[in-house]
Amino acid sequence: MKHLPVASCLVAIALSACAPDQRPGQTEESPIPHLMQRNGRYALCVDRAPFLVLGAQVNNSSAWPAMLPQVWTAAKDIGANTLEVPVYWEQVEPTPGLFDFSVVNKLVKEAQSRGYRLVLLWFGTWKNGSGHYQPLWMKHEPAKYPRLVGRDGRPVDSPSPFAAETLAADKRAFAGLMHHLALNDARRIVIMVQVENEPGTWGSVRDFSPAAQQAFGATVPTELLQALGRSGDNGKNWAEVFGADADETFHAWSVARYIGQVAAAGKAEYPLPLYVNVALRDPLNPGPASGYESGGATDNMIAVWKAAAPAIDLLAPDIYFSDDARYRKVLDLYHRPDNALFVPETGNSPAFARYFFEALGHQAIGWAPFGIDYTGYVNAPLGAPRMNAETLAQF
Repeated sequence: MKHLPVASCLVAIALSACAPDQRPGQTEESPIPHLMQRNGRYALCVDRAPFLVLGAQVNNSSAWPAMLPQVWTAAKDIGANTLEVPVYWEQVEPTPGLFDFSVVNKLVKEAQSRGYRLVLLWFGTWKNGSGHYQPLWMKHEPAKYPRLVGRDGRPVDSPSPFAAETLAADKRAFAGLMHHLALNDARRIVIMVQVENEPGTWGSVRDFSPAAQQAFGATVPTELLQALGRSGDNGKNWAEVFGADADETFHAWSVARYIGQVAAAGKAEYPLPLYVNVALRDPLNPGPASGYESGGATDNMIAVWKAAAPAIDLLAPDIYFSDDARYRKVLDLYHRPDNALFVPETGNSPAFARYFFEALGHQAIGWAPFGIDYTGYVNAPLGAPRMNAETLAQF
């Protein structure tokens, strides 16, 4: 990682300068970070200059104050300029409507004192396809905040995108977080926010609850058909339009529509760049939707997500494929004219280091290995079997 500051400078020079014009809600002294597209390239603009995210994503439970000493040391050893850290809904809103942002405040304060930027990861309705980070008061009322229903009529351990009360609560909580940042992060330490975490569903291609079944039998939304260039299919239902892909397409639209509303509520409070990360399907041999996390922004559903969730600025692949062909294919698929390439998660074993330069070659705005802290947790075989200073020195 010693060469990364040089790479950052080269990328910044190659990109056009970020526009100096004012954006709503910002002052001349502290511009709000934003994405810019110019001359066919994207840049993340921070302090009026292109900013390359040399990231380090901490382990899922490492954003608590007691863990932070093991985080900052590892971030320094890897040469990161940005940390990606979770914000847990269950901690932020332990009582309905009452928010506790003390952990967020500590993260921002300590990052600022050490010279790091932050990307916050909202562990809200979805976390890796489940709802395990929802507050306890929601888990105590499964009828009010339901999981989705599988084809066999049994509940699946995944939130339903048709749960209106869950959506209302997530919109309120995420808007509260963004409002708090707008008022308390004048130095713009937080430069992007991830909305949910690898949303979608394992174990069922879609929701088969009564509300979902009713929506599935209805006509496909006009805005989706227009986005896909299929206006001639107006008036037809999902099965009629999409055939064998109807279940997956319907679920992707439903999940994206839900998250798009959460994102819009937050962006109305504070317009930081927002993204959704993606649990990928095999880019070369994808197989049926039952074999991967259905409903997420997998490569075959990018256009659906773009149409359903315009408040999301980019769709970001979490890449754990260790072979060159698959890794490069994912970069190709998510480097699009309508999508800034950002790799928010990738393997942390030394073999993955070479892919940083592949990402740069695809004009990525950032790249971050997962599990960069010294808390002792590892996610092998997706990453290194242990994380210590020696491992990072190889990386």
